[in-house]
Amino acid sequence: MGTLGLDLERGLFLGIDFGTTNSVVSIFNFEGGEAQTIPIDGGNIFPTAIQFEADPENPEKLSRIFGVQAKEAAIIYPESTVLSVKSLLAGEETVKITVDGKEHTFAPKEVAGEILGYLKQKADEYVQDELNLAGEFSGCVITVPANSTDKQKKMTKEAAVLAGFDEESVFLRLEPAAAAISYAVTETNNKKVLVYDFGGGTFDACILEIKSDDGGEPVISILSTYGDNSLGGNDIDKLVMDMVYEEFRKLTNCQIDLFDENADDGVSKRQKKVAVMRMTQAATQAKERLSAAKTTKVTLAPLLQEPKIVSINLEVNREDFTAHKRVNRLNDTEEAFARFEGKSLEDMLDSTMKCVDSCLEAAGLSPGDIDEVFLVGGSSSITMIVDKIREKFGKDPFKSKISPALSISQGAAYYCNMIMMPTVGAPVVTERTIHPLGLEIAGRRFMEIIGAGVEIPKEGLVVESEELLSTNFDGLTSMAIVVYESTSPKAREKNVTVNAEGMKRLAGTSLRGIPQAPKGQEKVKIIFQVGQDNMLKVIARSKSSGGVVTELSVDELYN
Repeated sequence: MGTLGLDLERGLFLGIDFGTTNSVVSIFNFEGGEAQTIPIDGGNIFPTAIQFEADPENPEKLSRIFGVQAKEAAIIYPESTVLSVKSLLAGEETVKITVDGKEHTFAPKEVAGEILGYLKQKADEYVQDELNLAGEFSGCVITVPANSTDKQKKMTKEAAVLAGFDEESVFLRLEPAAAAISYAVTETNNKKVLVYDFGGGTFDACILEIKSDDGGEPVISILSTYGDNSLGGNDIDKLVMDMVYEEFRKLTNCQIDLFDENADDGVSKRQKKVAVMRMTQAATQAKERLSAAKTTKVTLAPLLQEPKIVSINLEVNREDFTAHKRVNRLNDTEEAFARFEGKSLEDMLDSTMKCVDSCLEAAGLSPGDIDEVFLVGGSSSITMIVDKIREKFGKDPFKSKISPALSISQGAAYYCNMIMMPTVGAPVVTERTIHPLGLEIAGRRFMEIIGAGVEIPKEGLVVESEELLSTNFDGLTSMAIVVYESTSPKAREKNVTVNAEGMKRLAGTSLRGIPQAPKGQEKVKIIFQVGQDNMLKVIARSKSSGGVVTELSVDELYN
């Protein structure tokens, strides 16, 4: 890999699949002309986990443990360990951990930045020590779910900057497109492909068309995407956990609630946290084993020691797992449990297939038009998924030499190649907008400016609103500019209001300094600009000669 010592035009870039449960990093090997996954702490798959503990040299400071060690430490120290931080990036919830009785609070992007910083550090060490490459990674390509919101992407980008990557060298690309690249460069051309991407925290369906240009390089066009940011492998883990908890309830005559830390049932808060974490990890392992075996055992001996010893020794077979319907709330929010209560594995997988149907419909295709189905993400190894794919498309999923768990990161590495050496031939990917984008107008109605599935040119997409905004009252000198994103088909109907299901408020500002005039006389033009990573900038411009202009960078203003 010595050719990496060439004078790269944009520095050295790292391809990162930053997952809810696990993360993978890869680099493009110029000598071999292919992507190479970099092992972190001895393994290609790195648990997205961090544990905080008191610094032995300075108790006022915190030290960090990452990856496998942090995941294992979660069983003993659940109150100081953070798992699945990616799922928090879009919300307002803070991360709270307790170390030696003292509570510490972090923003989710700070925790994500710590984990990404560790991945960067280990990747730097690997290429320096193992590949004899001087320098370090200045930039990265991080993949994001196809159905991710603008805010999730913005928070991911900020986390990468906190990790030590140069801000102008952080690029975001869609997970299904990255996966398709890793397959297309070695396996297939001139085909329509469905990427079925089932990760730990999200599900995405994406249809791509892969062709070859005159030089034999793949040209990949995204025809449609559809997904569910609230459905992932973690939710399937909870089906097994629900079965284990039902066994626990029988053994304790329903007298102990492990998920109510304030209940007076003789079990300490700490013991409950440890028990829940052990159940969580045991359920995940059992689910993984059931992908290959028809039966497995969940043994937790003991699970509790106070007020009495409670041990779990439960045999789970694939049929029972498939048929089990969720009964207990566990540690879900009320909203999340309402969605999954009474649902089985088949119900959840049927939800993914509904996303596939929406994806086909958006692309104007039928199942018979799809040449290959690529399975991506660790959760896609579930046996029933293959059955569902075979039933709908009449064929088995495509079998690749690349592991579904590594394909996204390796695809990101091919993106890195395009950035590091833009004069060298490489796959070309045509990106499209994922969700309709628009403004709130009078009556709290949504005015769509950019629709879903609009192709984004390499230089970016610029769309002017067909309809000019106008002042609603005499003498107005300012106008509110509030940007929304429509993430649900129900919100894409005409005359929809901004408080409808699936409408997400992205940002808001005011256009100030509008010349005073009678009602309706002053007009305002709105311009939306979307980059290749689907990040949005909005420009509002008063049309009068004495008018004003305001720019709203949506990736900077979130409320």
